[in-house]
Amino acid sequence: MEIRMNVEVSLAEAEELILTIGTENAIHLVGEPGIGKTAMFERLVQRTAYRGVYIDTPNTELGDIGIPMPNHETKTTSLYPNEVWGFHKQEPMVIFIDEFTKPSSQAVQNMLHPLLNERRIGGMKLHPDSIVITAGNNLSDGVGDMLKAHSLNRMTVVPVRKATWEEYVDYGTRMHYAPELLAFVRQYPEVMASYKDPSQKDNNHIFNPKTPQKSFFSQRSGHRASNILKKRQHVSRNAMIAALCGTIGEPSARDLLAYVEVADSMPTWEEVIRDPKGAPVPTNAAALCIMAYGAAQKIDRGNIGAWFEYLKRTPKELQSVFCVTTSKNEDKKNILMTSSAFINWMRENQYLF
Repeated sequence: MEIRMNVEVSLAEAEELILTIGTENAIHLVGEPGIGKTAMFERLVQRTAYRGVYIDTPNTELGDIGIPMPNHETKTTSLYPNEVWGFHKQEPMVIFIDEFTKPSSQAVQNMLHPLLNERRIGGMKLHPDSIVITAGNNLSDGVGDMLKAHSLNRMTVVPVRKATWEEYVDYGTRMHYAPELLAFVRQYPEVMASYKDPSQKDNNHIFNPKTPQKSFFSQRSGHRASNILKKRQHVSRNAMIAALCGTIGEPSARDLLAYVEVADSMPTWEEVIRDPKGAPVPTNAAALCIMAYGAAQKIDRGNIGAWFEYLKRTPKELQSVFCVTTSKNEDKKNILMTSSAFINWMRENQYLF
């Protein structure tokens, strides 16, 4: 009996796979638009401390690798490589070939092809520790991706799934996304769904190649919406709404605005820390969720005691959301776990866990 496997990995799993076998196998990441494939490049550069080489295939021309220069003594030519890419330095590199499946010409893809299997470009061999990654979209995304069989046979194709809403909120907390956005995603987990799920055919928040749309919610566009929210006090409300619609689409912007209006009516972080026993406690569930995600980003050793004084006045659900979210944040976890306020809270609320 033939067994068909339809396996997708998370971004975290793909990242570990690349770090494990990327010096031997060229990894081709495949996934929907805006799920974070390109953003992985910076993390890999940070983790390896290697030189990062980003190649934007659709905007790369043949001359970008270098130019042939004549040697009049030997009557031959030698390649003078492009200093920007640094292939001539013979040092370990993380080479990320973005949109490899959408080259400006077949000649450009052919030029980059030897990086996949022979691990060279032109006559220059890569350092043995170099990592090669290519990226593209699913064929079903309908955005012009195409690879020939001989190319596919030279790489390890790794389908990458969209993040779950929990993964997105955890990541967004670590990256200091606007708490209003994180609360919105928690309440509307369908914004992280995939069009490949038949049950999502009517989901107007997300990318769907069968539906004409200008903007949609994705991991990438959610980040940009966060940027807008964090600076909304500097623009008119009308400008903020227009910017959100043009970033995540009108359906998502409309639902997100409800969280913005709630957030603007809440006590500020400074008011809470200054008077934890007297600052008003919201009764709206959305406001409480926004407050939990905001606190998970803002606590430090100087204010965590005051925050827990305030937190104890809120519903137990908010208390547990804050503690679980913060315990997953590597930047804040140690502050939380070594705080006497948290230890006392844990003794009193063990039943929640």
